Amino acid sequence: MLAFAKLDRRHKLKITYRDETGILRNYEVDFIVKTPDKMYLVETKADKDIDRPNIAVKVQAASAWCEQASLAPLPENMIQSQEWEYLILSENIYKSNKGLSFEAIAPLCRGLRDNIVAKAKNQLFLL
Repeated sequence: MLAFAKLDRRHKLKITYRDETGILRNYEVDFIVKTPDKMYLVETKADKDIDRPNIAVKVQAASAWCEQASLAPLPENMIQSQEWEYLILSENIYKSNKGLSFEAIAPLCRGLRDNIVAKAKNQLFLL
């Protein structure tokens, strides 16, 4: 990891999405992490909130934002990776892996993100 920043409410990075009821909202992630190979948007969540329907919607919106941001050309003088990825860090992953590097925790966060999306997609067809 080269750098990280905790984002406050004054930053301009807002991800527009529709919540589970269809209302248009803005999502503000918690952290940006810069590594030699990739830029990350990282959201932290309490374990009790992971299964809320709105979390899956936010995960999908932030992942789509990262896909689009990865396609945008960088200015010539910008020194950072063009690739972006969204990760979600749960309370349990954090507590169980204290002391590990970001690079070691990232695959766990990626697995959680993918499970949230897969679970939400299965629920879409349970009518």
